[in-house]
Amino acid sequence: MKSIVLTEKPSQARNVIKAVGSRYGEVLPAQGHLLRLQSPDEANPDWKTWSSALLRPQSGRYELVADRTSGKGERLDKIKWALSGADQVIIATDCDREGQAIGENLLHFFRFKGHVLRAMFTAEDEKTLRQAFACAKPNTEYRPLYDAAVARAQADQVFNLSLTRTATTRLVPSGVRAVIGIGRVRTPTLGIVCRREQELSDFKPREYFELTADVQGEHGLFQLHHRPADGERYFQKATAEAIAAAATGWHGPASLTQENRRQAPGRPVDLPSLQKQAAKWGWT
Repeated sequence: MKSIVLTEKPSQARNVIKAVGSRYGEVLPAQGHLLRLQSPDEANPDWKTWSSALLRPQSGRYELVADRTSGKGERLDKIKWALSGADQVIIATDCDREGQAIGENLLHFFRFKGHVLRAMFTAEDEKTLRQAFACAKPNTEYRPLYDAAVARAQADQVFNLSLTRTATTRLVPSGVRAVIGIGRVRTPTLGIVCRREQELSDFKPREYFELTADVQGEHGLFQLHHRPADGERYFQKATAEAIAAAATGWHGPASLTQENRRQAPGRPVDLPSLQKQAAKWGWT
């Protein structure tokens, strides 16, 4: 049985080769998405002119087409040739839905009919990769992950482009060359920024009260600051005065510890560690 391995990018291919060599077949890297969805006018020539039409193809889906830009054509041709003579493919792309789509779309596009396995890993050290290949499962077990990727891509293509064209044709003044881009990521992100800016604009200053205590200790005078347990402020003067009155004249043991520490800044979060943290928050 002739087997090949598909990875998402050249760096990943190098890590796989370092971990398992050619034990599972030739390792072929993609370059991210080597395939793209049709543009609206490729799916329907009537959509070349911008309007507020819903850009949903009659079949319900945009078809995949080869993306031969930025040197991707050469990688596509090499993968196509390898698939034509292979009996088995191991998809070893990233473990998320986009990684699943990058590998599986190639198999659908080139109509591969052989056996397909999926090696899943969230790190690319040699031990993890060797274990992932040894425990590779039938790719059919990851059908929901692929369906999620297809749904995301198709929804973006239909709704993002439809809304972008609608907003542009309806809201941009005549004679002005501009595009109002609507996107699944960019629009909510812009909304967050705008909402925060509005909150700052609407902010009304409020008077609050701080509680401090000058404490005479064995080694001199130091100052304590007090706030509510929730970290907010005391906005009622009577409440602050009552606490101050209760503390005034108090006598008892007090200790203060001071030390110097060096702490390096945390590393930027990567996708696997973010996914692990998100799982602790209860996110799916």
